[in-house]
Amino acid sequence: MSEQQIDPRDEPAPFGAVVLLTVASAVAVMAVTSLLNEPPGLKLLMLGPIALVVFEVVVHEVWWQRWWGALPGAVLGLTLYFEGREALGDLIGDSWAHPIAYVAAWALFAVVFALASRYPRTLSA
Repeated sequence: MSEQQIDPRDEPAPFGAVVLLTVASAVAVMAVTSLLNEPPGLKLLMLGPIALVVFEVVVHEVWWQRWWGALPGAVLGLTLYFEGREALGDLIGDSWAHPIAYVAAWALFAVVFALASRYPRTLSA
């Protein structure tokens, strides 16, 4: 009897850790930018969560063909950010709309990325 070998490339990104840490880093970025007197640049807003997702991919050795989830995650996250910020701005004001939409967008990105990392699977015999 031979035990079926598990291909390490079939290990998905850890869902809870990726989502929780991405959201936590987005909250941290919002906290730091609230301390700045001038509005943050795009590079600062993208730095924390992107660095965290790259770290998770490298540490957990997610197969490169599973990174495809970053593209639909980015599209959905950006859509949520711009549409959500506008809708929230009408409801609660611009000062809270930006941070809430920012964190929600990164949360959606992380969820899509983590779920997409489960496919495709390798063809093990």
